[in-house]
Parts: sequence; C-alpha cells; structure tokens
Amino acid sequence: MRAVARQNAEEKEKVLPFHVVKIEKQLYILKAFAELREKGKVGVTYKDVAPLAGIRSKTNVSACLKFWCSIGLLEKENRGYRASDITVEFFRKLTWGDKDGAWSLMRRHLARTWFGESVISAFKVRASMSEDDLINVLGSASGAVKRDNTTVRSLRAIVKLLELSKIIVKDKKGNFKLNQELMKGVRSREVKLPEDRDVIKVTIGEESFIVEVEALKEFVRKHGKRLAKEEIELE
Repeated sequence: MRAVARQNAEEKEKVLPFHVVKIEKQLYILKAFAELREKGKVGVTYKDVAPLAGIRSKTNVSACLKFWCSIGLLEKENRGYRASDITVEFFRKLTWGDKDGAWSLMRRHLARTWFGESVISAFKVRASMSEDDLINVLGSASGAVKRDNTTVRSLRAIVKLLELSKIIVKDKKGNFKLNQELMKGVRSREVKLPEDRDVIKVTIGEESFIVEVEALKEFVRKHGKRLAKEEIELE
C-alpha cells in the first residue's frame, strides 16, 4: 500500500531540469539536436550531441534530455530523440538573425508548459515577485516532495529559462514582472463590496468568487504584508 502511494506521489511530480548543467548550456544541446535533424539524422542520442554542445560529460547530457522531452522541445524517436518542430524553427530563426521572432516563438511555447502557466497564474494576484517567490510558486506547482538543494537549483534553472525567454523581466529593484506581451490574459483584480451582506465578490482574471469577509480578513492577516498602522488598517 505504501509503495503504491509513493508511486502515485512520484507520478504527480513534474520533470525538472538537470541541476548540474546551466540552462544556457542546455540550450546548446537543443541546438545540436536541431542541427542534426536538419541534416536528416534519425534517432539522435546524447553521445551524438555532446561534442556539438561542447559538453565533455556525455552522462550529464543524457541527464538533461528528460526535461526537454517533457515540455515538447525534444521528441522520442527510435532509440534516441529528435528536435521538435518548434525547436528547429527557433534555431532556424536565430541562425538568420531573427532573434525577436525566435524568442517570441519560444515564449508562446513555454507559456503553455506547467511552469509557464503556474507563473502566469501567480501574476494574476501579484504585480511583481522575487526569485524566491517564483521558486516557491514553481516548487508548489511541480509537486516536488522535498525542498532540498538539488530541487531548488532545478527550480532556479526554470526561473532563468523564463527570464531568458522574457516571459518574466526584471525591474529596477531586481524583482520580476510578467512580460507585457502576456498581460493580455491577466486582468487586474476587482473587489466589489455589497452593502448588506457579510460576503464579497472577488474577481481574479476571468473567475469570480464569493468570499466571507471574516475569512478574507483572516487570509490577509496570515499571508499579507503588515503595514504601519498610520498607513492602513484592515478593520
């Protein structure tokens, strides 16, 4: 029974990037797959791409592939892998100097991944977030059981990928905001106060909720940032 429960828990965990190889370096692995697909090579393995990616350890290259396959940028083929159509088009655009077009394509793809959707959803209720905030959001969405150094490093790699793709951008204070290009699907929050009831309607994005006033106060006290009394009071 415990074995089944453990297996179910593991199945819910999302695949995370291999923490040893920097995410920027892992993009060279994707590029190598794209180049080999363009040349017509089938069933490419980690042994084929390691030299092209400039990574000595073939084992490290192998450990990177599962994540990229899980988000649709690599696809299984025979006993190896191939670059997906998105990956091929991304590097083709970069080759011909269309950097904006390439990253716009990648942004749209990553926005539909589990981590892209979780971060975009988080920005529906927060205008900006620190790296630690983002790691907490991603850690929760990933289903990771343990918050250990390895997991945090992998989550930090996802934050870096989101930054490289400009799904998130840094402000002057070093916090992250959602790219304005993606703000179309993120509406500002509305709170409408009824006159004679102890509940309020809260609208977040396209969803609306009825919340008890006391429950909302309790939530704000527990999770909100306390301000000086002269600035604002909840009562």
